[in-house]
Amino acid sequence: MRLTRIVALLSVTALALAGCGGTSAGPQGKRSAGDADIPKLTWAMSGAPRSLDIAHGLDALSNTAIMAAFDSLLNMDHDGNLVPNVATAWTSPDPLTYVYTLRRDVKFWDGSPMTAEDVAYSLRRQIDPAQAAESLVYLGAVQDVTATGPDQVTVKLSAPDPKFKYVPALVWMIQSKSYAQAAGKDLGTPDKPGMGTGPYRVTRFSPADGADFERFDGYWGVRPKVVKLSCKPIGDPEALRLAMTAGDVDGTFGVPLQDARKWERMSGVSMSYTRSIGVSLLSMDVTAAPFDDIHVRRAIAYSVDRQGLLEPLYGGRARVSASPVASLQLSSKVGPEQADKIIAGLPNYPFDLAKAKEELARSKSPGGFTVEVPYSTSQPAARLVLENLARNLGTIGVTLVPKAVPEQQWIATIVAHKDLKLQYLAVGGGTPYPGEMLPILFGKAGAAPNGFNAANITTPDLEAKLAALSDDVGPVLDVMRFNAEELPYVPLFEQDAAHALRSQFVFSPGPTPWMSGVNWVTWIKPAV
Repeated sequence: MRLTRIVALLSVTALALAGCGGTSAGPQGKRSAGDADIPKLTWAMSGAPRSLDIAHGLDALSNTAIMAAFDSLLNMDHDGNLVPNVATAWTSPDPLTYVYTLRRDVKFWDGSPMTAEDVAYSLRRQIDPAQAAESLVYLGAVQDVTATGPDQVTVKLSAPDPKFKYVPALVWMIQSKSYAQAAGKDLGTPDKPGMGTGPYRVTRFSPADGADFERFDGYWGVRPKVVKLSCKPIGDPEALRLAMTAGDVDGTFGVPLQDARKWERMSGVSMSYTRSIGVSLLSMDVTAAPFDDIHVRRAIAYSVDRQGLLEPLYGGRARVSASPVASLQLSSKVGPEQADKIIAGLPNYPFDLAKAKEELARSKSPGGFTVEVPYSTSQPAARLVLENLARNLGTIGVTLVPKAVPEQQWIATIVAHKDLKLQYLAVGGGTPYPGEMLPILFGKAGAAPNGFNAANITTPDLEAKLAALSDDVGPVLDVMRFNAEELPYVPLFEQDAAHALRSQFVFSPGPTPWMSGVNWVTWIKPAV
């Protein structure tokens, strides 16, 4: 989805923002931050945002721009802990109730004061069925959101939800109620981009050409160093590298790891590498032939040479994945040693074309089949994985045809939820909770337009497992085992994230797993 997020994201760029973690390496870690202003920062993205409304911009590209401008109710710190932002304090008196105390000195970009009703409406509108919000994947348990005082908002849940506590940092973006109501369905578009309280106001937005922002002098918080920000879409990875070389852009998330050595040789550019909480997957629509056949899904799983692809794809900066749950999220709950034991105990499908052929022979398509698989032009790893898979499947009688499409077109296909068949996905959560992505990738709620259950997987047993998700890791493991046995998703890799920043700038603090829960622009400062 995130990136690595940025917020839980389903996108080929999800690993860029919503999935970075660990300690950065390279020159970034040797520089300190100064106090001077940065007159302008040009940030490259693999495509333009679709929307500046979080309800319709849950993809990584849109989220990158949204987080630059709009305040979230809470933030996340460098270690993934929730910290105050627009809300100064919060309590949960029972598992179904969350109460937030608001700052009283917050103003919108037009100078009008923020009210508790603005804050309540900013989340309440997202649960309105008429809104058909993509962000609803996080909000299924939200029953009501009300202003319960001049500086207090209360959320009522219909059932306990262990991931809800992170919602205020991920999708609760503050909008002016009067502006949003007047904009209606145009909210988040070029004509009505939004009215927020964040450190940057929107000065221009185009779903084709990107977005520009300017520092808001009336911002209640710490004054950021970047004065003007431009988010510039550059879809071709080599064109991006050349733009960085020429000085046309100042940084980017998610440098393709197979190109990392080229970037490391670039003068005046600092590279940072971090662990990822994102996972790349193959999804198979279990409601459509031939992928409704477990033997076909197993044949696909046995045909992916994951170990063989690690070095050419990622230069050793990735790990083979065994589950849609990122190992970093799992280890944050149970510790690295126990996480390794859990992962080792899951059914696995190592590269074995003999077994793939046996599974296909047992299927309802023993003579093979043909499938076209779209992938984003901005994600070279997807192309190489699919080309390798196509060669392997060809030896057992299956024809796989990779098809390159623009990133926004690929995202639109997923969001429309039609003719999904076989897909290459990169999904990234934004929190330490290991069950975060499971209700998004699995279950009836996500198997519909604006949902991200690309496998359309839902069974009574699975729905019961999803309903049982809690702070306890046991239900998470149940869903992990379900996937390993039923294979709606074939886990591929957990790749590191590579970030590029012009050497006169520095991330302070450095990149972290939880950047989808912060305003990333405020972390960029002049290097000294």
